[in-house]
Amino acid sequence: MTARETDGGSPPELDEAALYRVVRAAVEDALLDVLGTLLLVGVAFVLVVTGGQAVVASDSTAGTALGLVVAVGGVYLAAATLEVIPPVRDWL
Repeated sequence: MTARETDGGSPPELDEAALYRVVRAAVEDALLDVLGTLLLVGVAFVLVVTGGQAVVASDSTAGTALGLVVAVGGVYLAAATLEVIPPVRDWL
């Protein structure tokens, strides 16, 4: 019987190097997720503001409609990013 064999009752313990790699990968993934979420919410905010300005400043129906589409797209992007509603890929 070698030192690494177990009786099946509990998983073998991770050595310090393996634990470091696992924790480092988990933290890196979490930070990238946070950064991606912040960037997408920022883009959504810009779309909502731009669409709102287009609606307010527009003299034509087409300009107002385009502004509304951009603003609604921004609201959707923010809601899907924050997982308030499912993304389009889940609808199809």
